[in-house]
Amino acid sequence: MNAILLSFALCAATRDGPVEMSLEECVRKVLADNVGLHLSALGNASRAAAVEEALGSFDPELYASVTGADREEPTASSFTAPRNQSLNGGLGLRGLFRSGMTYDLGYQLSYNRQSPTNPFFGFNPTLASDLALNVTQPLLRGFGPTVTEAPVEQARLLLVRGDLELDQLLQETAFRAVEAYWTLVRSRKERDTARNALEVAEELVRNNQRRLAAGVMTRLDVLTAQAEAARRKETLIRAQNAVGRSEDALKLLLSPGANPADWKGEIVPTSEAGVREETLPDEEAVILAAFASRSDLRALEVDLRAADLALAVAENSSRSQLDLRGSYGFAGLAGKQAGGASKNNVDLWGESLGQIRDREFDQWSLGVDFAHPIGNRAGEAGERRAQIEKERSLMALLERRMAIVQELRGAVRDVNDAEAAYAAARQARLLAEEQYQAELTRLENEHSTTFQVREAQRDLFEARDRETAAITQYEVLRAGLSRAKGDLARQYGVSVEIEAVEAGALR
Repeated sequence: MNAILLSFALCAATRDGPVEMSLEECVRKVLADNVGLHLSALGNASRAAAVEEALGSFDPELYASVTGADREEPTASSFTAPRNQSLNGGLGLRGLFRSGMTYDLGYQLSYNRQSPTNPFFGFNPTLASDLALNVTQPLLRGFGPTVTEAPVEQARLLLVRGDLELDQLLQETAFRAVEAYWTLVRSRKERDTARNALEVAEELVRNNQRRLAAGVMTRLDVLTAQAEAARRKETLIRAQNAVGRSEDALKLLLSPGANPADWKGEIVPTSEAGVREETLPDEEAVILAAFASRSDLRALEVDLRAADLALAVAENSSRSQLDLRGSYGFAGLAGKQAGGASKNNVDLWGESLGQIRDREFDQWSLGVDFAHPIGNRAGEAGERRAQIEKERSLMALLERRMAIVQELRGAVRDVNDAEAAYAAARQARLLAEEQYQAELTRLENEHSTTFQVREAQRDLFEARDRETAAITQYEVLRAGLSRAKGDLARQYGVSVEIEAVEAGALR
């Protein structure tokens, strides 16, 4: 809800007019409002529900059933009745323990009435009750929490991996926001430079026209200045369009909405790019820190944990089946004898329950089931496949660690290069300014030409654009170094709380 309100606030502001936004405000809004992040978070909420669904396999199940029948058929003997009325019902509780044991504690009721009554029938009607506990405990295949809790553990690992993927997406989105912000800053500065260049070119046209009227300049000089002014106008139009494209890229990350009116406002960056007075971090220290915080690396560690779990389940599945079965219960029977006292069905049921209560008729059983597939190719192949998947997970983890080492070493060097590039671009811009002013002075004293002034002017504006590109690239590469370390989003106060797993599972 907060993210939606932030989006609406941005839409309203952009409709009313320009929105001033610092880098920190921009990144925070992107991380709060970005639709892609919300989609990823919803996907992980679904994974959290899957954990609860897997835990439900251990929830006891209450069951009940009842069946009534009335059957009439021709008979050829006086020992059978032409009509039988019956009612069978059951009520119980069954479930699964983490050891793999299944249990069923149930009560069964069976009522039967034959018509017409015959002295050979004995009890008529009869009502039998049975209360029993049946258990089956696997001793080899399917034994232990490693197997029974495997679906729960797999769901939890998927949830952890989803949290890590969301955290990695946060880092990438934060970097894209920083990159889009500085791209907009660069585009706006280049637009300002192009606008200033057009103003200077138009002023040169006016000066040359005055000199032409005074007879101290040729028509060719005026045409040259006009051509340069036309080229500068084209450059300004291109720069204005570049600003629009940069704004749209940033607005897409801010997810203002699908209404075209929400995209019309202007975003005005307020943060100024600049080189930080700080020493670059030690490569080894940065790499070790990244190994502890990089979400993509930790996700591969989760994959390795999942491969270990799959291997343990596969090893168990390749074992022989040896199940211990047991049951214990009590039975009761009641009925009306021919010529005996009249009893209603409620009384009969009470008598059968009384026999169970008094444990008059107990019953038990104990047995073993054994099975082993000849050859066991399916089980052994499954175990080999699980072992191969574990080795693949190990190789993927090693490959990613090496890639992180390379990425971080390169990111540190890139920041160092960008700092040097900015220093060189700044000096080049200062030199171009001096050369341009000197050329203007020479033109005033008629020691230069319009062509030379135009070339000095072009060198100056190109030097300004190179300086802008160098300093904004420096800011982007600094953010890239933080992204490579895995803590860019946390610098803006946004992080993902990773679902807890067993101690050491991610290390």
